[in-house]
Amino acid sequence: MSIARSIATLALVAAAAVSASAQQPPAPPASAPPPQPAFDVQVTTPQAVHAVVLPMKGSYMQHPDAFGRLGGYLSGRGLTPAGPPFGRYFSDPSVGEANLVWEVGFPVAAGVTVEAPFETRDLPATLTAVHVHRGPLEELGPAWGSLIGWVTSKGYTPAGPAMQVFKGDFTATTEVEMRIPVQK
Repeated sequence: MSIARSIATLALVAAAAVSASAQQPPAPPASAPPPQPAFDVQVTTPQAVHAVVLPMKGSYMQHPDAFGRLGGYLSGRGLTPAGPPFGRYFSDPSVGEANLVWEVGFPVAAGVTVEAPFETRDLPATLTAVHVHRGPLEELGPAWGSLIGWVTSKGYTPAGPAMQVFKGDFTATTEVEMRIPVQK
């Protein structure tokens, strides 16, 4: 199972999430484009978290419904998330859209238990390459490619499922923390 290929699929998800009008090609610039900032990646060890997740299978286009179900479940139990929502992606895209395996989740207080189909996960603190994407969702695809390129060019190997932590408001312009566990 190739994590790099799974991340490439995330690029397709981001592109599909943008409305048709936003996908029209931009007008050619009147002058030279401004210089692009350096692609910033930090290798860090995020804190371990206890989370409630909803395992999913199939199209990534189910994200809004999955987050809605999970949020409704937590709210119905009087549980307040201890951090922003996230998605973790386990499949190689070659399995086909119907067979993609992924999950959405929220960090919660330690000790929280749940009933099926919801599950708890203890996500360990692990060495992780992190890039914070700020901007249009349609730019997530190229950002994932840049992150994978950065990871491999620095001598790291992906060592776990790709993760997106959604810190924005799910509009066309948002903030997404893109994470890849790595090892040397």
